[in-house]
Amino acid sequence: MRILMLEDDLKLSALVTAYLQQHYVVDALSSIDEAGDYIDQFHYDVVLLDRNINGADIGMSLIQKVKAKNMQTGVIVISAYDTIADKISGLNLGADDYLDKPFDNDELLARINALSRRNQNIAEIDIEGVKCDIGRKSMAYEGESIKLTRKESDLFFYLLQKQGAIVSKEELLDALYLNPQNISSNTIDVTIGHIRKKLPVAIIKTVKTRGYTIEPA
Repeated sequence: MRILMLEDDLKLSALVTAYLQQHYVVDALSSIDEAGDYIDQFHYDVVLLDRNINGADIGMSLIQKVKAKNMQTGVIVISAYDTIADKISGLNLGADDYLDKPFDNDELLARINALSRRNQNIAEIDIEGVKCDIGRKSMAYEGESIKLTRKESDLFFYLLQKQGAIVSKEELLDALYLNPQNISSNTIDVTIGHIRKKLPVAIIKTVKTRGYTIEPA
């Protein structure tokens, strides 16, 4: 899972990021413009938005941008604005949850996990007879389960979420590894090769010099 956190309190951001990175990939940003660029560039499972960015109540302006790109991305507003009216405002703009400051990291993690489970509860996808359950990250063909390692599963289902789009090796590295700069791009090729050997049909295509895509064989 990949999370974007927009928070201009750098000390708080560092503490929360260090905690969440024990579980997930986290991009911690303090600028709304930079956050917008990252949302355009990457796929996020959950976005954490502080309302007050550098003294202005503008954080929630990103909610519609997030949802326009992918309705399945969960949005949690984290704010010191904690009145009922503030919460209603955030939820009406499209946020999925609202967490008051100060907050407990364990509660934040629980809310992230709950939101991720809820938003990934998608109907089964069938590609050339391969039945893929995105919520459970499970696969089967003609009633027989297809067993992937965790990293193989993460890569396959990331491609599946972007079915029909070409995904570069660089994007896959950024999405799947905490320190992608330390991982060879050849790692993606090797993992794709392992997945292909386990699939009964050729649904992962290579697009020369550009990356990979999943489409019917």
